[in-house]
Amino acid sequence: MNPRSENSRWLQTARKSWLLLAQGALWLAGILGGFLLPPPVGVSAADEKIWLRLGQFIVAVVLGLEILAARRWNQPRHSLRWGAVALLALVISVGAFFRYQQLTLGWTANYNESKVVVGTEFTSQGRTFAEANPKLSTDELVFKFAGKTGDIWASQSIDRRRLTLAAVYVSCLPLFTICLIALVQAMQSGDRPAARKTRTQPTVTVEKKSGS
Repeated sequence: MNPRSENSRWLQTARKSWLLLAQGALWLAGILGGFLLPPPVGVSAADEKIWLRLGQFIVAVVLGLEILAARRWNQPRHSLRWGAVALLALVISVGAFFRYQQLTLGWTANYNESKVVVGTEFTSQGRTFAEANPKLSTDELVFKFAGKTGDIWASQSIDRRRLTLAAVYVSCLPLFTICLIALVQAMQSGDRPAARKTRTQPTVTVEKKSGS
């Protein structure tokens, strides 16, 4: 057989598989991102697309790995294992989700009907103003500086928190994906015995011998 034809067939198969994975990743990321998580806090419109595409890529890789595992472990005895994986992924994903919400509440301030990321290290003018007005809340402090958080906190500390929030956000997407796919695989594996039992049994006809 011609090696070129084999390579072309492999490329076509890989392309179809990757298209299916990409479509599934877009669908899952769209559902999870729209239903559970808003876009990452404190990122620009251009950076938002980058983080969302990274999340979609990770979801596609996770889908591919779970499909490979599902092809190998698809027997009824594997349903409990898939259920355990789904439960574990659910616990971790929910924990990551609440951690993201906790960090968002603690590391952001409200300004002009939106959230901005605040830092940990004051600039010289930010420290002077905060020490002169110790009763101001974080929201009020940001309001006094017209939303310019870089004038209050060091930009490095703001960027560290922004990247941490984005990383936790992206990690939630594949975790929820593992939970969903593992649950579907557990249900499919558990339905196999019932499908076998419902098959029609072949009828056996017994011929009566005629009496003498």
